[in-house]
Amino acid sequence: MWNKSKREFLKSIGTAGIFLAGVNLPVWAINTSARAASNSSSFDLLRPDENGLMLMKGFKSRIIAKSGEKIGRYKWHKFADGGATFKSNNGGWIYVSNSEKGDREGGVGAIKFNKNGNIIDGYQICKNTNRNCAGGLTPWNTWLSCEEAADGFTWECDPYGKRKQIKIKSLGMFTHEAAAVDPKTSIIYQTEDTMESGFYRFIPEKKIFRMGQLANTKGRFQVMKINANHSVIWNNVPDQLADYKNSKTKSLMMRNKNKNINYTTFKRAEGAWYHDQKIYFSTTASHEIWTYDIKRNTCKVLYKRNKKSNLQDPDNLTVSKNGIVMAAEDRGNMEICGITRSGKSFPILRLPSHKKSELTGPAFDPSGNRLYFSSQKHKNSSFTFEVSGPFNEISI
Repeated sequence: MWNKSKREFLKSIGTAGIFLAGVNLPVWAINTSARAASNSSSFDLLRPDENGLMLMKGFKSRIIAKSGEKIGRYKWHKFADGGATFKSNNGGWIYVSNSEKGDREGGVGAIKFNKNGNIIDGYQICKNTNRNCAGGLTPWNTWLSCEEAADGFTWECDPYGKRKQIKIKSLGMFTHEAAAVDPKTSIIYQTEDTMESGFYRFIPEKKIFRMGQLANTKGRFQVMKINANHSVIWNNVPDQLADYKNSKTKSLMMRNKNKNINYTTFKRAEGAWYHDQKIYFSTTASHEIWTYDIKRNTCKVLYKRNKKSNLQDPDNLTVSKNGIVMAAEDRGNMEICGITRSGKSFPILRLPSHKKSELTGPAFDPSGNRLYFSSQKHKNSSFTFEVSGPFNEISI
């Protein structure tokens, strides 16, 4: 049986096609073929480890930060949310994490690692902001931190801690969630976390190469309209700074409701991530993950929850080096799940003891074999984890 090709083996057992590269066994190395086919939530992840995480065989975890505890120069924040990693000098890297605290007590913290993965410093890169939810990394090595508030803005932050944060008014004032940037054009795609969300993009007049340029660059602000054949029309938004105080809704497009703009409404558009000329974004209230194909200018649903799906309430997103979309649950089963190309979900990890929390900020280190994320509010604290293992060997 093990001499069969991978395609023949898949056909014979009817799995969803999740493999460790070079090994003709399901990635879980356990009896999961029937469960993979049914897309059930009962995957046999290993028993919880000392940190409470249920992981795949061959993976391990550690807690790298807890709110209130000092890391280098910085006391780690509460309400840890969106995150990303950046290469640093001497082969190390930096993980940045938003704080979703309100009342202008939000911001962004950073943890610096050396080439061996040891923590060598911690510091703050954004402060005195409001409900910093998710965000997006840029090709010019900055972090766009998004405020989830009706009067929220996007802030450009320096992950290396050398430059002060910059407010980017051209990206609009609304209930921001996440951002994703096309490295070829510097076009910035944005989600909005309301029940009547638009999906937006900002087209700068010129390509951006370094921190500070974006705030001084004019451009067009547009909203997405999806046609019946999945093709997309982008319509101009007259006022991305429309006054929310005279409106009964937080939605930017409803503030522009008298402008006769045709657009598609989403239910709580949240996580967003760029990978290989595609923008992936989640809509939490409708339990969906969408793919906007930049080259084809089309937008389709990649994943939609059904009765057999284990992924609920998809929120923050990331994509592995080999192209697997991964979604953190806003509550649900407290899982981070992968999505197959056919739109089926499978659990990467689960944190069952943090039932009233939510998982946030998934992001890989430059090697792709360390995954960072947080449990936002377990017992009034945020816990930030690192899970290491052969993520690059997972293929779908």
